[in-house]
Amino acid sequence: MKRKMIGVMLVITMAFSLIACSSSDKDTKPADGSSASEDVSASDDTSASEDSDTDVSGLKVGIVMKSSDEFQNAVVRGATEAAVDAGVLESNIKAVASTSESDSMQQVTAIEDMISNGTNILLCACQEENALKGVLGQAADAGIKVVMVDTDCPSFEDKVTFIGTDNYQAAYDGALEFAKRLEKGSSVVILRGKLGDVNHESRTEGLKTALEESGMKVLEVQDANCETDKAANTMESFLSKYPDQINAVMVTSDSMAVGAAQAIESAGAEGIKICGFDGFQSAIELVETGEVEMIIGQKPYDMGSEGFACGLGSLEGETYDAYINPGIQVIDSENYKDFLG
Repeated sequence: MKRKMIGVMLVITMAFSLIACSSSDKDTKPADGSSASEDVSASDDTSASEDSDTDVSGLKVGIVMKSSDEFQNAVVRGATEAAVDAGVLESNIKAVASTSESDSMQQVTAIEDMISNGTNILLCACQEENALKGVLGQAADAGIKVVMVDTDCPSFEDKVTFIGTDNYQAAYDGALEFAKRLEKGSSVVILRGKLGDVNHESRTEGLKTALEESGMKVLEVQDANCETDKAANTMESFLSKYPDQINAVMVTSDSMAVGAAQAIESAGAEGIKICGFDGFQSAIELVETGEVEMIIGQKPYDMGSEGFACGLGSLEGETYDAYINPGIQVIDSENYKDFLG
């Protein structure tokens, strides 16, 4: 049901920059499949209703993301295509992303602008809960239907729903699967995303718990801020600090899996298995070459498309479960071709 990629898809209201962090169509298939996952549950059908009384063409849709990396762009693409399919004018869809994941005030400003511009449906991936809960409350008070996607703002209670991966459980389940591919007692290092980011906190804990329960040793956890270069440098330091001791690497975002693979190749180290998280094309290509063992793949396209559908349904009086989980997909040598763009 995927459309051709929408040409001039977004009206940019803030500066975009490629910041790696956090997985559709051509760019990030593991996260999408372009249709709602069977794991998604809501109290009513989340597809746009043909019997809708809402003048969809006049709706304004806002999408506020944490960055403009591959994963976040897949969420935007899912929401945009769903909105256009439902009849929303492309010119009424505005997507913005922070130029830095450490500057949450950019998101605050973007949401304030959307309130002023009469936005009807707002999809938001929360960068920092304390910074956003106030302005999200203002949006809800203004009658905007707010759907949290990818990253929740737990203390904001007036959302339509939160659609996103159960990060702890996904990491836990994925680490259990990865552990089956390692020898008992293997030593593992973890490269994680920004400290304080609720998604990466949850993923890190899930990885550590499952590895330890599986009899693995977690040598060290380091913040590589979801940056490929920083991950490569950190991995290089790990290799120097733990010579011939590291058996595997787990990350909380694929951008860091790519960096780890680069460092391992440069050092000429052998036998170190890497597990990614998200489903970026760059990491899937490394599954193809054997440099990455497996990926815990998310479904961001579904997050975006379901997010818009829930926002539209809410305008028409529908209610949804407080949390909708799109599920995950393990990507490895057996199925990676299904996800390559």
